[in-house]
Amino acid sequence: MNLRDEINSIKSIISPIVEEHYPSKANHEKMSLYDLITFGIITHKHFSGVYKRAYMVLIDDLKLFPKVRYNKVVERLNRYEVLLMECIQLLFKLDGLMIVDSKPIETKRLSRVGRHNKIGGSYMINEEESVGFNTLKGGST
Repeated sequence: MNLRDEINSIKSIISPIVEEHYPSKANHEKMSLYDLITFGIITHKHFSGVYKRAYMVLIDDLKLFPKVRYNKVVERLNRYEVLLMECIQLLFKLDGLMIVDSKPIETKRLSRVGRHNKIGGSYMINEEESVGFNTLKGGST
């Protein structure tokens, strides 16, 4: 059985559970809740629960799910963690399963701090107060 068939079979099995918890605003998301929970289940089944590796293979390389930023996927998986665990227990009858890496990766702002040894410093913005003329639109102080 290839991954596409496995994804379709998992979606058909978990659909009654997801329909109960499906919020009305989830229709606005690029990756549906069915896809998200299926991604989480496939991650636990084939990638030992490591989201980053599953993201690189399933979304970036194979393009089996819609292209969404990694941090967005992890944040939504954390939001629906109880639903994910309920679906995993239904499929695999596993108890006491833990999520291995559910932290979002560093964004560009944080990686720049390490790379350039800057902590939000700027040459244009001074920490001291100016007396007299204020360069902002307000005029003078």
